Amino acid sequence: MRWRTSSAFLALSLSAVAPAVQAAYSLQTAYQGDSFFDGWDFWGNRDNLTNGAVNYVSRSTSSQVAYTNSAGNVVIKVDNSTKLASGVNALRDSVRITTNAAFDVGSLFVMDALHVPYGCSVWPAFWAHARSWPSGGELDIFEGVNLQQTNQVAMHTVAGCYAANSTVNVTATGDMTFNNCDYTVAANHGCTFQDARNASYGADFAAAGGGIYAAEFSSDAISVWFFPRAEIPADLRSVNGPPDPSSWGIPMAYYPSSACNINQYFAPQQITINIALCGDWAGQPGVFSPTCGTGNCADYILDPSHFDTAYFEIASVRIYAGGVNTRSSGGAQAASGVIGAIGGSASATSSAVGGRWRASGAALGAVGIAAAVSVLAGVGLFVGL
Repeated sequence: MRWRTSSAFLALSLSAVAPAVQAAYSLQTAYQGDSFFDGWDFWGNRDNLTNGAVNYVSRSTSSQVAYTNSAGNVVIKVDNSTKLASGVNALRDSVRITTNAAFDVGSLFVMDALHVPYGCSVWPAFWAHARSWPSGGELDIFEGVNLQQTNQVAMHTVAGCYAANSTVNVTATGDMTFNNCDYTVAANHGCTFQDARNASYGADFAAAGGGIYAAEFSSDAISVWFFPRAEIPADLRSVNGPPDPSSWGIPMAYYPSSACNINQYFAPQQITINIALCGDWAGQPGVFSPTCGTGNCADYILDPSHFDTAYFEIASVRIYAGGVNTRSSGGAQAASGVIGAIGGSASATSSAVGGRWRASGAALGAVGIAAAVSVLAGVGLFVGL
């Protein structure tokens, strides 16, 4: 059976869908300067989620640990001036903030920081998570503990989501250290990538002038990059963008939908920034000690001088929206992807080609046209003879 349509009708059909393919990221929200904390909720309670030895301050009591400095950058820190009395309930003031808004597939999350927290007992994170956890998924973009030297990226989900085997269809500059994202496996270890560069964390991060962490949340894949200050792409130097992740090269961590269906395992994501102390990871025997000496984490936090480096200094947190791979359904999503293939401008999203690889316009166009015939026929745009 052959299919036909007039060239005019096909052109009309393509033009009706083409704008979705031409979509690019544009700035949705920029948190920076004196207005940074507008749009965030402060936890205002002890750390009752990861059993950390901190009291997360409320907005009304935050002025000493969450403020804008003279350079116009935001400081989020652990209290480093109060000596605590020993005891099982000793808690040091710290900060946990979460965006009011949640951001769906088709978003790009960017943090530009000059300093990140580090030191014994310290457990900082810049991460994304659904309002309903774990069913809506979690992505840890920046995270580490104690004297860790490089950044770790992780995803946590319900059962069935994996980081793809790097020898099959994933390319990343980081080292995959665990591939099962299921939160019930290995004490919620998550599927993890470790950055190979010391500049991605701690003292070396600060010495290099900081840098940018960026995470693309698309239907094709979740991808995370880290750029030291001297290597930040030109399209990320301006807050207003527009950024183009396809030009940034291989990500540090890469989770293609071929191994974890992003639309299935991830709901819209809120952003959280926090600094925990001790708790379920940093304070565990064999993690805190012997790296941080022979004592215990609960005693270590009593001395405020231990936390002089336990702070974020952030120029901005930005959310961009409008990526091509926004969450959609049925024929509209399929048609949009195929039309993009015809133009040679869309990502090759099939797991057969590894998700992010881009083909040449001619080759991809040839494949795309054939696919277009099948898809458009399925939605009734072609007439059979």
